[in-house]
Amino acid sequence: MKKEFFKVSSGLKDLIGSELITDNFVAVFELVKNSFDAGATEVKLTFENIYSDNAKIIIQDNGKGMNEEDLLTKWLFVAYSAKKDDTEDKEIDYRDKIQPIRYYAGAKGVGRFSCDRLGRYLNLISIKKEPKAKIENIFVDWKKFEEDQKKEFITIPIDHEVLHKTNYKIKHGTILEITGINNGDWNRESFIKLKQKLSKLIRPDLNKSSTKDEFKIILNVPDEAKNDEIEIDKGRAKREPEGYFHYHTINGEIRNFIFDELGIRTTKIVTSIDASGNFIETSLTDRDTFIYKIKEKNKYSLLQDVTITLYFLNQPAKTIFSRRMGIQPVEYGSLFVYKNGFRLYPYGERGDDSLGVDNRAVQGYNRYIGLRNLIGQIDIQGQNRELREATSRDAGMVKTKTYFQLVDTSPYADSILLTTLKRLEKYVVEVTQWGINDEGFEIENDKAGKERLVKLISNIFDDKTLVSIDYNKDIANILDQKEDKSAKRLLANVKRIAIESEDKQLLTDAKKLERKISKQTKALESATEELRKKEEEGKSLKSELDSQESETLFARAVLGSETKELISIQHHIYRHSAQYISNFLNLLIDSINKDAPKDKLLDLANKIAFENKKVITLSRFVSKANFDTTTTKIKADLVKFVNEYVTNVYLEYKHLAVNNHNLSITHNTPKGVKYEVSFKPIELIIILDNLLTNAFVAKAKNVTLNWEKESESTMILKIRDDGIGIPDKNVDKIFDFRFTTTNGSGLGLYHAKDIINKMGGTIAVNNKLKTGVEFIIKFKK
Repeated sequence: MKKEFFKVSSGLKDLIGSELITDNFVAVFELVKNSFDAGATEVKLTFENIYSDNAKIIIQDNGKGMNEEDLLTKWLFVAYSAKKDDTEDKEIDYRDKIQPIRYYAGAKGVGRFSCDRLGRYLNLISIKKEPKAKIENIFVDWKKFEEDQKKEFITIPIDHEVLHKTNYKIKHGTILEITGINNGDWNRESFIKLKQKLSKLIRPDLNKSSTKDEFKIILNVPDEAKNDEIEIDKGRAKREPEGYFHYHTINGEIRNFIFDELGIRTTKIVTSIDASGNFIETSLTDRDTFIYKIKEKNKYSLLQDVTITLYFLNQPAKTIFSRRMGIQPVEYGSLFVYKNGFRLYPYGERGDDSLGVDNRAVQGYNRYIGLRNLIGQIDIQGQNRELREATSRDAGMVKTKTYFQLVDTSPYADSILLTTLKRLEKYVVEVTQWGINDEGFEIENDKAGKERLVKLISNIFDDKTLVSIDYNKDIANILDQKEDKSAKRLLANVKRIAIESEDKQLLTDAKKLERKISKQTKALESATEELRKKEEEGKSLKSELDSQESETLFARAVLGSETKELISIQHHIYRHSAQYISNFLNLLIDSINKDAPKDKLLDLANKIAFENKKVITLSRFVSKANFDTTTTKIKADLVKFVNEYVTNVYLEYKHLAVNNHNLSITHNTPKGVKYEVSFKPIELIIILDNLLTNAFVAKAKNVTLNWEKESESTMILKIRDDGIGIPDKNVDKIFDFRFTTTNGSGLGLYHAKDIINKMGGTIAVNNKLKTGVEFIIKFKK
């Protein structure tokens, strides 16, 4: 039988060159990756005389270079990749062998044809990193491959010679000089775009954990230097952030950002499959708070050595990102994919939904997170041959079975990306109920959120594939009767995993948690009994209150409606203040047992005192409030609220000692003055009670409230009394924590100032009066 062989047309050059490398940007990326694969620590991209007929692109690296054998057996061997068959570095010396492995960014054997996309001529100069190295030179006219497609590819000659010298000051490395560039290929806008794309080409932490040398890319376009200076001056005049200059200038080192270093506080989840492919580790943090970390058996049999990092972009995070980077997050990109440190296109590009994240989000509005609220990266390390880049360099990855285990987000899919995304959504949507979009949200201070977190963690830990767990132990401090079942299920799972994994420390933690749950259950029972007693006491208050209807914010409550209001306040005390006091007491006891610093102990004592103050205050005014006392805020006329409180409520507490001394309180309110604003009634009353009680302690007989409207957004209240006043030596201390000159706690004025500051206002004191003192409060919308 006769053997026949394929012939290869010279037209192959176009198929694997200009037609496969889809644009100039991709061509530059391929050549940068080749420099990285050559062991370079720096590659410089120079666009010389780029707007003239003599334009030249110079790509220079300090890699290991090539000798004649390399050129003939590798560079000129079309579609052959020594990187792919693991023979690229068989000649490296012992010193290189002891360095950590640097995996290759490209392994197709076609990247060299990127030069064809950029220009007609290629002049290659290379010096091998070896003793007595020669200066090898190859010159290619790509047009010759287009003249006659009947000619065989291997018959088109390439000029090769050895140079005696070169104008480039390099000891080793490769220089690519590309000329014959099409006019109009490049302008300032395309260079800005190239720089932005190059900044995302390399993973931010590339090589920092695997080699001692970073990989640096420098862009040099002399023709744009003056325009850069103009842009820098404009940015400085506007006091633009550092990121602005990087995204609006061309020349200089290309830098990528590391999200963690921007100081953006948001929710982050990281999922990693180890290099052996045996285990998956997942950790979740919310701003600065650790939530949980789990280790489980890997159910994705085709995956190994991959990591997924996702950040939920809440509104504050987007604002900070834009301010520090000088670009909107949506313009920067979303979910990038990197293999061995180099980005795979088009993943992460604005408007790209190759991974189906946005398509999924549309199917579950307000339940699923879309790309507008997501930024992150998928890192593929090692060989991972089934997670390979498509030959067409903007087509992403080849759709293998391994690919679908990694990133498939379609309905009924089961991929590591989808699992990670769902766990992030479980926290952001179900635990915080999108509360993470509120800049002031803190999971530690959200009791309901912490209760939901117990359920979430309990459900996660039900999974029998878990190997080890760690979680924020503070969640045990929010035990509630209705959450008792979840907490106990959580405890059972912790103990189970501790026994199965033979983790002694985890078992110790489980026993501590068991004791804590038991302790909290008893405390809850005690608090319930105490609240029952308070309910009985509350009923007896009815006989001391007048029964009179009014249409004001504070009324003399109708006797018939009083029971309903008392039940309301009892509910508030039980569901909120008593629970907080119980939790803070437990924390205080634990802190004392652990010899915590004095500042921490005082802080907990302060929180207990403040909650106690709320209980006392609520019990005083609840039966006179003509609004729902369980609401956090009301929107009303603040001036009217204060005036009615001191008239209809404070002065009529017949069971309070202050009333037995006939303290006279009046107010001077200019006609027609109103100040409608949202506020928390209980907090405003705590302020008033503290100031009026202080006046009584200071032996005042008269207190006057004077109102002044400074502007539409600012209202001033001056509270003046005729007591003994405040000595000059104490004026600067009266708002300090625990400062007192009486037998009081020293917390009243401290709490008052704290509340006013949180409302956006200020409080000051004027002791330059003949008698008494004046407190000046500024309320601001």
